[in-house]
Amino acid sequence: MGEKLRRENEPLAWLIRGGRDGEGNEELEDRKEDKALAEGLAVIGWRELGDIGHYVHRDDLKEEVQRAYPKSSPGVIANWAGQLWRFSKEIQEGDLVVMPRKRDPKKVAIGRVIGPYEYRPDEASGFRQVRRVDWIRTDLPRDVFKSDLRASTTSLLTVCGLSRNDAARRIAYLAEHGVDPGVEGQEEITTAAELLEDAVSRSPQDPRKLTIRSLLEHWGTSRRTGAVIETIKSDLAAQGLTTQPPFTEGSVDTEIALVRIVAEPDAVVDAAEDTEDTADVDKLEPVTLRIGSLPAQLVSVPRSAELRYVKTRMLTENFSQLAVIDEDGTFHGAVSWESIGHAHVASADPALKEALTSAVVVDHDAPLLDQIETIYDKGYIFVRSADRSKVTGIITAADLTRQFGYHARPFILIEEAENRLRRAAEAFSVDDLKQAVPPHQKSKVHQATDLTFGNYFHLLKDQERWERLGWNVDQQILLDYLERVRQARNDLMHFSADPPSPKQYAAINGLLSLLRAADPQP
Repeated sequence: MGEKLRRENEPLAWLIRGGRDGEGNEELEDRKEDKALAEGLAVIGWRELGDIGHYVHRDDLKEEVQRAYPKSSPGVIANWAGQLWRFSKEIQEGDLVVMPRKRDPKKVAIGRVIGPYEYRPDEASGFRQVRRVDWIRTDLPRDVFKSDLRASTTSLLTVCGLSRNDAARRIAYLAEHGVDPGVEGQEEITTAAELLEDAVSRSPQDPRKLTIRSLLEHWGTSRRTGAVIETIKSDLAAQGLTTQPPFTEGSVDTEIALVRIVAEPDAVVDAAEDTEDTADVDKLEPVTLRIGSLPAQLVSVPRSAELRYVKTRMLTENFSQLAVIDEDGTFHGAVSWESIGHAHVASADPALKEALTSAVVVDHDAPLLDQIETIYDKGYIFVRSADRSKVTGIITAADLTRQFGYHARPFILIEEAENRLRRAAEAFSVDDLKQAVPPHQKSKVHQATDLTFGNYFHLLKDQERWERLGWNVDQQILLDYLERVRQARNDLMHFSADPPSPKQYAAINGLLSLLRAADPQP
């Protein structure tokens, strides 16, 4: 996932570790690096696997990895299968290989692949999965890599693609000249790259922690659209990282940790000990909106609680219902004001167990649209965790109303702004309108309703046309807001469970305030 698409006759670049992520002891790691350089090989481990060269489909390889390592989590298995598939299938003869040196961490080796995948059953365990490589340089100083390319080579994976910022061309130049030419006109390192480099440098006991909102900001965005999620997952996977809990679920204010994926079996590099509740970065995100996409923080009381205590909590915290869950995670149902009322009708002094009511529980990956009727009918549903082992969330009818309000409100506001701009545009002739659009659109413009939102910027930036409107507001400020709303509008066209950012709301409200002041008519 996330590898650069291969163009005809264009070599790709790959990171293939020969030492640090090997077989679990220092001496064997050194031997692997020595053998790779001495015999012209790229060598990877996975000692429990046999010949993987005959697999035609990645899913079949994934099943074999699962059989060989039955105790590993699905996310780890998917990641390992992806690395093995790259090594055996995606890497082509002529591609470039970068191997960080273990014996001298300040050096790297660069070579060119000159042979297909091979399985060598007569070799020692851990040395059987190989590709032949012509090592062009074996002691290139790591410092000659510019910071963005150096950050890419810090991936914790044994096998990963190097594609960011024209990596293949630059690595080929490094192999020949020993100098990184960089990328003209681009920054050497991005904020996201700095974040990833920091995360992979930390121990599993001290992971990088941040909110989902901050994570998104590192990629220059504020909302988890499908394209944004795919990009972040790809970048995390390329560095051997994932998030715990998944960054794709819950509120953007949820704190997550960037944790390591196990590089390969018996890896020297430590990974997170607890792999539960992590994002599967090698798995495509479902395009259907899921229950788990909505914030669903759960508050519960144990079955042993007194009903008076439960009612007091519901009153003070403004809850209409509470989950009843014991400390061991056993789910007993719910208590609501309705069920409490029924209990008091049946008994003068009811206990909590008499106010208990059954409740609908759905999996976190259930399609949201399939549950809307149930949520409005019952008032709420509870949500199971990703591993289906416990109830961890709740979604109420109020949550749904609020969530859809978040999405409907900006569209309503933008529509009003667009209607006001269209009404202003009606003051201009058809020739004026045609001058505001690109040449290929002119034949389609016959009236104000034919303009797109972006056309209004060009219509109103002309000084003569602006003066004809007679608006007593600053032209440049209004044009700036127009451009900001255009960008926000384009972003909102890509659905996300996240509401618009405060900056986007500020832009929309600012533009609308100016338009209402310039033309007070309703």
